Amino acid sequence: MTTATPPVSPEDAFAYEFVGALRRLWWIPLLLGIVWIAFSLVVFRFDVHSVRAVGLVAGIVFLVAGLEELVMAIAVRGGWKWFHALLGLAFVVGGIASLIHPGNTFLALAEIVGWVLVIKGAFDVIVALANRHLELWWTRLAIGLVELGLAFTVSGNIDKKAVVLLVFVGATALLRGIGMIVVAFQLRSLTT
Repeated sequence: MTTATPPVSPEDAFAYEFVGALRRLWWIPLLLGIVWIAFSLVVFRFDVHSVRAVGLVAGIVFLVAGLEELVMAIAVRGGWKWFHALLGLAFVVGGIASLIHPGNTFLALAEIVGWVLVIKGAFDVIVALANRHLELWWTRLAIGLVELGLAFTVSGNIDKKAVVLLVFVGATALLRGIGMIVVAFQLRSLTT
């Protein structure tokens, strides 16, 4: 006697198809992870004296982002068209200014990283204390306290800001790369 298999609902069929597609594309996050790790190794090779190089790289990134936004302004309709156009123009102007004054760009980025550390550190501390019922709540608290400590340590000292900026960017890229590689192998192990 054979047992009849229950009919598959359209939602289940879509889920199986979606999981299958993710599983077939596992190599994309793997490649992205490798690129992120390679980028982090390049950033870790910079030092405090690489201020101009970081400013020039930022200028190029701003120009590319500006051009992408201007293309979006052409492609989009309605009120968002003007938003993309203004954002694209701002990025292009920022990119040109970064290429003309790369040292000032580096200083501005270092200042922004300091503020990001203050805001992110405060957020992590608040979220950790609000979620003390979770098992590992203290890890987020520790990370938030380290971020706040870094922010206050670098305030006012440009050499320390430069080092923290480079380490922050390099560590973020490295962790992003490791995370993408983990995701790749998780996708590869999915079963349909």
